[in-house]
Amino acid sequence: MSRRPLIGLATLSLLLTLCVYGTAFSADHGDDPALRFDTRLDINDLYAFQSPSNADNTVIIMTVGPAAGVLGPSTFHPNAKFDIFVDNNGDARGDIRFRVRFGQVGEDGSQPVGIERRVRGGGRETATGTTGANISLPGDGGTLLCDIQDDPFFFNLIGFRTFTLGVPGQNFFRGLNTMSIALEVPSSSLTDGDSNIGVYCRTLRGFTKQDRMGRPAINTVLIPGTKKSDFNTGNPRRDQMDFRQDMVNNLLALGNDQATADGLADFLLPDILTIDTSSTAGFPNGRRLEDDVIDIELGLLTGNAVTTDGVDNDSTFTDTFPYIGAANQNLFPIGN
Repeated sequence: MSRRPLIGLATLSLLLTLCVYGTAFSADHGDDPALRFDTRLDINDLYAFQSPSNADNTVIIMTVGPAAGVLGPSTFHPNAKFDIFVDNNGDARGDIRFRVRFGQVGEDGSQPVGIERRVRGGGRETATGTTGANISLPGDGGTLLCDIQDDPFFFNLIGFRTFTLGVPGQNFFRGLNTMSIALEVPSSSLTDGDSNIGVYCRTLRGFTKQDRMGRPAINTVLIPGTKKSDFNTGNPRRDQMDFRQDMVNNLLALGNDQATADGLADFLLPDILTIDTSSTAGFPNGRRLEDDVIDIELGLLTGNAVTTDGVDNDSTFTDTFPYIGAANQNLFPIGN
């Protein structure tokens, strides 16, 4: 009979209380109950890392639609906007915006795709294509691919809910798919004299904000359930003002002292994924597809009382764009 580690049981119990919806301590899947009504607007994850095939490029991948083809359609919402912002001067405002939009699903299952790159105080550039095919970007160049892919996120949900983290478990997301918006561009087109940038993303339907994300698990774990929708419709530049005290309270409840809670809140807010584009290091320097962000954040948030969820990455990545793995064959697709 295996012995469950007693260290961290109270901490795990509190984390479960904080994560009352969806897949619990997931990166961002199902962070807001309102998003369950249209999973195509639900952001799963945001990745940003130096290109493995070209050190001069940065890769940004935004995934949406938890369990695409099972819990929701395996196509992109045709009446939504998918925005990726780059902050290149540290003021928590998007200096560059990539906006991706989709048309209706065709008979062959593909959708028209349009992307607009807009620079604050400057002009805009556009390109078009279809899902499932690489789209070349004008101006500084780059490539976009929008398609259904393997969900690279990995987490031991069952172990989390049964207080058995730290022993080998199963990845809840194994075999599930996600809708991926993958972008690779020259790093020089994102930076402004400094290789350090911040990245965040959002979804909109019409002019209404639906979801946003920077670092993994911020809204899922550290924002109260009554404020998750407010967080998703908020702006990063107001995060410290609007949500800092809530985050500090939850960090204190997880067993951190005041100085640690304050330091973590100052680091984690605003909710922007920061990356030195000249570095190959992973999370919290950006986020690579293979980074075990759950292990890292469990240790960070619990003062190392809990340091692993007991699962490793089981996805297969590629050495070429878009790097994320090919879609799995779902057993019970619901169609489009």
